Amino acid sequence: MTCNEFKRLPAPRTGPVEQRLIDAERSTSVASRATAAAAARSMRLMLTATVFLALAPVAANAQRGDKLPEGVVTEVRIEGNASIPAAKIRAKLLSKVNHPLDQQLVETDMHSLMGTKWFSDVAPYTEESPPKSGKYILIFKVREMPILRVVELRGRSKISQKEIEENTGLKVGNRADPTRTRLAISQIERLYQEKGFELAEVRLIEGGEVGDTKVVIQIFEGPKYKIASIDFKGNTFATDSQLWGKISSRKPIIMSFGGKYHRDMLEEDKRKLVEYFQSQGFFEVTITPVTRPGASIGDVNLTFVISEGVRYKVRDLIFEGNKQIKTKELREGLQLHSGKPFLEAVRESDRNRLLTRYFELGCIKTQIVTEPRFTNEQGVVDLVYKIEESEAFLLGDLIIRGNSRTRDKVIRREAMMAGLLPGEVLDKNRIETFQKRLYGTGYFQTNPELGKPIEVKIVNERPGDKPYNDLMIPLLGEMSRARMQDDDSGVELVPAPEPIAPRGAPPTVSDPGPSGLTPFGSSNLFSPPPNAAPSVAVPSPVPVPGAAPSRRGAVANTPPVGSGEPPGTFPSVPGLNMTDVGPDRNDPFPNRSFADIVTSLEEAPTGRFMVGMAASSFQGLFGNVTIYEKNFDLFNVPRSFNDIFNGTAFRGAGQEFRVDLQPGTLINRFQVSLREPYLFDLPIGAGVAGYYFSRFYPNWDERRGGGRFSLGRQFGTSTYADVAVRAESVNFFGFKTPAPAQYLAASGESSLFSVRPSLRFDNRNSPFQATKGQYAEFSFEQGWGTYTWSKFDAEGRAYFETGSRPDGTGKRFITARGHFGITTQSTPVYERFFAGNFGSLRGFQYRTVSPKALGVPVGGVLMAVGSLEYQFPWTASDTVQQVVFTDFGTVEGDYSFNKVRVSVGTGLRLKIPQMGPVPLGFDLAFPISYANGDALRYFNFSMSAMY
Repeated sequence: MTCNEFKRLPAPRTGPVEQRLIDAERSTSVASRATAAAAARSMRLMLTATVFLALAPVAANAQRGDKLPEGVVTEVRIEGNASIPAAKIRAKLLSKVNHPLDQQLVETDMHSLMGTKWFSDVAPYTEESPPKSGKYILIFKVREMPILRVVELRGRSKISQKEIEENTGLKVGNRADPTRTRLAISQIERLYQEKGFELAEVRLIEGGEVGDTKVVIQIFEGPKYKIASIDFKGNTFATDSQLWGKISSRKPIIMSFGGKYHRDMLEEDKRKLVEYFQSQGFFEVTITPVTRPGASIGDVNLTFVISEGVRYKVRDLIFEGNKQIKTKELREGLQLHSGKPFLEAVRESDRNRLLTRYFELGCIKTQIVTEPRFTNEQGVVDLVYKIEESEAFLLGDLIIRGNSRTRDKVIRREAMMAGLLPGEVLDKNRIETFQKRLYGTGYFQTNPELGKPIEVKIVNERPGDKPYNDLMIPLLGEMSRARMQDDDSGVELVPAPEPIAPRGAPPTVSDPGPSGLTPFGSSNLFSPPPNAAPSVAVPSPVPVPGAAPSRRGAVANTPPVGSGEPPGTFPSVPGLNMTDVGPDRNDPFPNRSFADIVTSLEEAPTGRFMVGMAASSFQGLFGNVTIYEKNFDLFNVPRSFNDIFNGTAFRGAGQEFRVDLQPGTLINRFQVSLREPYLFDLPIGAGVAGYYFSRFYPNWDERRGGGRFSLGRQFGTSTYADVAVRAESVNFFGFKTPAPAQYLAASGESSLFSVRPSLRFDNRNSPFQATKGQYAEFSFEQGWGTYTWSKFDAEGRAYFETGSRPDGTGKRFITARGHFGITTQSTPVYERFFAGNFGSLRGFQYRTVSPKALGVPVGGVLMAVGSLEYQFPWTASDTVQQVVFTDFGTVEGDYSFNKVRVSVGTGLRLKIPQMGPVPLGFDLAFPISYANGDALRYFNFSMSAMY
């Protein structure tokens, strides 16, 4: 809309003369329509001139300038509306009474009204009332579209009328828009084609003219096509099953379900296959989808004819534009180099590796573009890295926004653990690590559909002489004279401006603590499970040359350093202090600029109520009900009922509070636990729990009640140490008589107190589905109470990749496991070692591999079990995998190895995302070496689901 549109007058209503012209046009035959149209145009011109002359006085009172006048809106008037209430129309407007006239708002209002599809025309204009008062009536003249009275879809049978109405808007009662009606024809055709009716034809019979209130559409549906078979021809690099997983087209699964055929889908599948082959180095690949009629009407046999061509290899790496890092250093560690086949995933990995090196220097704006350069030799390319280097930055301030519930210190400690500290190198890798750590907390929104996801941006880039933005640094000469001036010189000094410390920032220290520190512990406070995710590696912080800024400024007549005044009273500005050890005291912040980080957050629901179910061959069937708050604050007590209702009470400190109820056929458990990941704001985790536990073992029943307390800390990115203390009351009962002496000694109530230090190392690439890396845990437990005993445990796992498909999927690997334990003879039976079943010695019943007395297991004082397992995929999606394994080991009643059990077997692992990250396991095991009296079990399984 332009300013000139404000000159428009209200469109006159259709009068008898014009209506007769319209009727004449519609009744004219095809042969004379051109003549009638010319006559109608002449009469319209005459009619328009007459109306213009008649309404000239009215127009004189309306605003007709190119610009809106300056004034206030006293009324917003709607004219021309017949069926739509004026209030409903005004609700769409931004222009309001008692607000100034705003041309931009008026234009927006016009587009808003046209967007409703209610009107065929909207014309705004103004009228000053009373004249020369500066008060204006804002008038919107509208022309309503007619209402659809009849919508007739002839020939429709395969698609419901409701679905067509939802896709096109052609529905009785809606506004009749001839343009939309004509567009609906192609929309209906598209809808039929998407459902497999490729030959469907749609024609508009009636309803395409202005004023039409009846729409008649003729549909010729034709047969429905479906894919009967999918084949691949010419592929040698990838198998049919691999390629089948890359496309969207599918053949029917059961009877006629599935198998939808659509031509656009074929083009999309072709594009996906071409991208896949080119990402594997086949740059000249050609793929042609070929369709042939099937045995039945509508069946389509689909074949993708593939010409792979030669697979390109990399001859040399070329670096352009690098000045800050030498070419030799850039080459180090790159995986895609001379003689290796081109792989897009490896190329992108190498590019990220190069960016990481620049980001470690603070060159956060560095850009690297990688492209293959074809050579004269067939199948050979050079890989060119075009590098656009940037200046280096230091971190100025960390700004946090949106944390209405979570404390600032919780977010800042995640930044500190990621290596982001004011004054340190602004490393983009650390920013990504910081963002991942925030994602991992679960305190903030991550799904764009539910809210604003976590966003970390670099802002306020500025030169190195302004580390704190607009703070001015004194001239070097003046500062030097003030610092070196004698106390009795008589020179009156001007205090230096006090440096502004970043809001809430922790003090800058040379050793911020172990990088990559992750929150302490797990739900099992006494013995954290081995399936704990390894921490993300964080580069070590690079110290800033010079001392950290101090909050105190210089004082008038301050004596020089060494005359009794502590040096800390002087402003500690890098490069300007006599005690600095930086490379150049005369050049503050050499070669580095400053930038801030803004972290924008939106609080997410952190409380969860979970219901789950699990079953296994050794734990029976059991359920799980959990109440879990991951951002708990024990000391944030509610000050009003509003704090409870809005969810701020007992939240915000990053603690974890958990209540677990686990009823089952063999296990019943109730536990309440609290975990503080940073005790006293130190990188030390603390946990406390109280619990009640009952277990129906094959040969006795057991109940325990007690509590646990633990302290732990992580060192580096893979090593974790903790000390746990527990106190329990144990009730041992339910065994048959006559019973072994070990059962009788433990019968009834007994008390147990123990201290258990442990050390764990974990660098696996996944806590649940690892394919490489190692896990090891060592622990020693000393127990007191009714019994005094000592126990040592050592457990280890190692994963070795043995191969994969040419495209890197379908990894095959070997897993080696071992568990060694030794304890004293005074250890009660319920704390001794047992083996058997899933996760231990498969092929044997649960806890039956043990010394026996009177035919029942009594537990051992020495245990050594191991396993070798080879795992490989069955399907292209890797959701079904097979394992082949052998388990071996023994549990002895003394400190010698007498009888080693051995079993071999095979099994399946099913990955079902809806049931959690742990695959379902089903194993068949066959013991080939066992002791007399061992109870065997050939089938073992484990499955769980959480909702």
